[in-house]
Amino acid sequence: MLILGADTSSKAATAALLEDGKIICEYTLNINNTHSEKFLPLIEQMLKDTSYSYDNIDVFACGLGPGSFTGIRIGVATIKGLCGALGKKAVGVSSLEALAYNAVGFSGIIVPTVFARADEVFCAVYEKDMKEIMSPSVMTIDELLDFCGDKEALFLGDGAEKFEPIIKQKSASFTVAEHSLNIMRGSGVCALASKKAENNEFISYLELAPVYLRQSQAEREYNKNK
Repeated sequence: MLILGADTSSKAATAALLEDGKIICEYTLNINNTHSEKFLPLIEQMLKDTSYSYDNIDVFACGLGPGSFTGIRIGVATIKGLCGALGKKAVGVSSLEALAYNAVGFSGIIVPTVFARADEVFCAVYEKDMKEIMSPSVMTIDELLDFCGDKEALFLGDGAEKFEPIIKQKSASFTVAEHSLNIMRGSGVCALASKKAENNEFISYLELAPVYLRQSQAEREYNKNK
C-alpha cells in the first residue's frame, strides 16, 4: 500500500510517501506564506523523484489542523481535490497528533503545540504510547502548563519555541524539544494514516474538513460589529 501524507497547518508545508510501512520519501519546506504556491509543486516533485504518479497512490492522508487557518484550508482543499479527481481513498488525521509522533517513545507525556495568538496555543497531550490524555484544544500557555502539573513533559512545536522561557521556568520537569523535532512532518501523518488504513477507517473525500477549534479573526470582527 502506498500512502501520501501531507500537512500545511503550520509554517511548514510537508508531504511524505509511505510504502508498505516504510517512509520512502519526505519533503518539507519550512518557509512562511508559501503554501498556496509551493504545496502542490512540492508533492509533484516528490512523485517525480520517486518515479511514482498520482495513480500509484492508494491512500491520500491530510493533517486537518488545528493551526494556521489559511494553511489548513490550502492543504485540505488540495488533498480533497486530488482524491475527488482520482477516486482515491482518504484519511484525515489530527495535525497535533502527527506532530507528537516526532517524539514517540519519550518516557513522559508528549505535548505538541502550535502558536495561536497572544498567549494562546493549539495543543494536545499524549502518553508515550500515543494514548490521548487531552484532546486538541486552544488555551493559554499558563492553562496548558497547569494541566501538565509536575509530570515529566516534552513540549513540541512552534508554540513551545515561542514560550520556551515560560515553560522552563514553570517546572524543572518540563523540556522543550530541539528545533528539528518541532517541525511538522508528513511522515507523522503517514504513520497515523497507516494505522487507520489497517483498520479500514477511510472516509469520503467530501468529509475532509479543517479543524479550527475557534473562529477566524474575520469572523470575530464580524460578530463583534453585528
